[in-house]
This record gives sequence, C-alpha cells and structure tokens, in this order.
Amino acid sequence: LQEFNAEVLSVVDNRFLILDQTAFYAEGGGQISDRGIIEDRGKQYNVLEVTSIEGVIIHEIDRPNFKEGDRVHGVINWDRRLALMRAHTGTHIILGAARRVLGEHAWQAGASKAIERSRLDISHYSRLTRDEVERIEKLANQVVVEGRPVICKFMQRDTAEEKYGFRLYQGGAVPGKEIRVVDMGDWDVEACGGTHLANTSEAGLIKILGTERVQDGVERIVFAVGPYALEEVQRR
Repeated sequence: LQEFNAEVLSVVDNRFLILDQTAFYAEGGGQISDRGIIEDRGKQYNVLEVTSIEGVIIHEIDRPNFKEGDRVHGVINWDRRLALMRAHTGTHIILGAARRVLGEHAWQAGASKAIERSRLDISHYSRLTRDEVERIEKLANQVVVEGRPVICKFMQRDTAEEKYGFRLYQGGAVPGKEIRVVDMGDWDVEACGGTHLANTSEAGLIKILGTERVQDGVERIVFAVGPYALEEVQRR
C-alpha cells in the first residue's frame, strides 16, 4: 500500500500528527521508519520520522498546518520502503545461511536494517573466517535465485510456538496473544513486525561487506542488498 486517505485526529506541538489510519511504517524491530509526504488542500508536507508510542503512530511533519478533522492524503516514499523491505528480508535470509554454515547455536543478537547497508549480529564462539563468510554469502544468494515465497501471517502465539518452536523469537520477545510470523518455509521463520518482500528473488543480490567482533561471543555481519549491493561490487 503506497498511498492512503486519512483524517487528522490530533496535532501535537504543531509538529506531530496523529491520523485515524496510516500506511507509514513506524520505527521498530531494527527497521528505520518510512518517509514520504502528506497532502492537504493542494499543499505537500514532508514526513520526517514516524514513531509508535504505546500503539499510537505519530508522524513528525515539517512546516505543519493541520487541524483536527482535516482530510489528508499520505504517500510513502516507495524507493525507500523497497530498500528497507530488501534489507529486512535479506537479514532473515543471511541468518538462515549463517545457521547452516556455523551451526544451530548461531542466534540473532541484534540487527539494524537501513537503506544502503545493514547489519546482523549473531552469536558465535569465534571470529568468522573468510571461507565461512563466502559460504554464507553464496548460500544467501542461492536462496535469492531460488525465488522462495515470503509469507507474512498472523497466528495465535501458542499455535505458532507449537508449530515453529522458540526460534520464532530470534529478533527478541514479541508481546501479545497474536503474533505476526514471517515464514520462508524451511529456511527461516521468525515473529516479526517489519516490512518484507513477497519473494526472495526481489532482493536481487546480497553482498557481505565485512564482519567484526562486537563483543565476546557476538559477530557482526555488515551487508548490502539489491542496487546497493551491485554498487558495492562495482566499486570494489
């Protein structure tokens, strides 16, 4: 969903906008927020940041001139959203590859999904070797080429845990009796609220840019996806 209509419910400090509905993704789960514009009476206002506070989605607007009851039109910066979708799906793909190369102990310890480059922190007892990194990268791109479906669905927590086990919580604990599950079949399954591609082939290309030891027992993989991965290959 790239565009939507909404009603202004509240304007806070003449800078923050609360709508009755929105398609803007609020920062969370290691994924930065959407940006875009909100149109009102022929004028366009930039959406600088979107946050969620106790379930209320708040849009930070530049030069706001809104009042309660206004009917507005929101448009998401789709190139940015697509880059974030590639990064988030790419994170799940790399995690699945790391688990197969390093072993079942490889567990997500943190992640940050951004536009040009992202990072995934995984638990591992030693520094990653060049051979291991190349094997992870090769496996990840094999999954991209295979074009596996990425299915996002809401499930009752107990049903999801019974079916998939506690590996669902790679990205951390998820509140609520109902959770959103991102399922790549036998490759990777996680409880995740982020935006994702519909098929792994849409990632295009995954390039690991480097690794580092961020703390004892945690390895960081820095990577790029899609056009930014190609740019990195060409630059190198």
